[in-house]
Amino acid sequence: MSEQSFNPALEDEISLKDIIDFLVESWKSILVTGVLGILGAITYITVTPNMYQATANIQMAKVAGTDVELPAILIEKLKMPMYYSQKTYSACNVMDKVAPGEAIAKSLMPTLSKTAPIITFSYKEESPEAAQQCLESVLEDVRTNQKLLAKPIFDAKSYQLVNLKQKLEAAEKTLKILPNKNSNFDFTDSKFSASTLLLATTLNKENEIKDLRTQVNDLEVSLTEPQTRETFLAAPIYAPQQKVSPKRGIALIAGLMGGLFLGLVLVLGQRAYRSYKASSK
Repeated sequence: MSEQSFNPALEDEISLKDIIDFLVESWKSILVTGVLGILGAITYITVTPNMYQATANIQMAKVAGTDVELPAILIEKLKMPMYYSQKTYSACNVMDKVAPGEAIAKSLMPTLSKTAPIITFSYKEESPEAAQQCLESVLEDVRTNQKLLAKPIFDAKSYQLVNLKQKLEAAEKTLKILPNKNSNFDFTDSKFSASTLLLATTLNKENEIKDLRTQVNDLEVSLTEPQTRETFLAAPIYAPQQKVSPKRGIALIAGLMGGLFLGLVLVLGQRAYRSYKASSK
């Protein structure tokens, strides 16, 4: 029982000793690959051009206070390669790509805010100005497409406004025709019924005119900004001068860790190969 209780401790001690011996024997090889990893990271940082990111936040075009399309639908459209114009291909510097529309769609990564109907999308380029230029062109594509959606809605509202104004004009003309005199409520007067009918007609026409004026005013207000407007930026396009990639610190750490790991794998592989050769003899 005593011998069994000491065996695990002895095995642990031997295992720890093997690890220490392994590190003592192999640290130079592992360190060399670590240095190579750092050199690779430095080469990557040197060769890779600096990238800058611009971000846009947009809201939907509106007609009479209602969005012409749901933000979620626009997000799906922005993921479609054919949504973008040739002008946007040029502005986003993707004309030399096999699928320029797909390159833009994958780069924008549009998202919908959880608290407001605002869509956010970004684009990376070799300068803040180039990234902003691309987003401005994308915004124009969205405006063009949403104008097509807004036109029939706006035309219908405008036609409704014209009809209301015509009804108001006709009602005002009718009211002017009606005689303006005090009604005679003498029940013995033979003209009492006619006076009562005239008064009722006048009051009814005045109420109709008041209601029509309210409708005309409300509709006119709804067809002007901000109730009716094209696709617009919730805030100016944000294009800071700070680069977003490559990140030197992360690249150097990744290169070092990758080099050390590769060195460890190579040393373990060599030891395993030597052990296999020795056991096969």
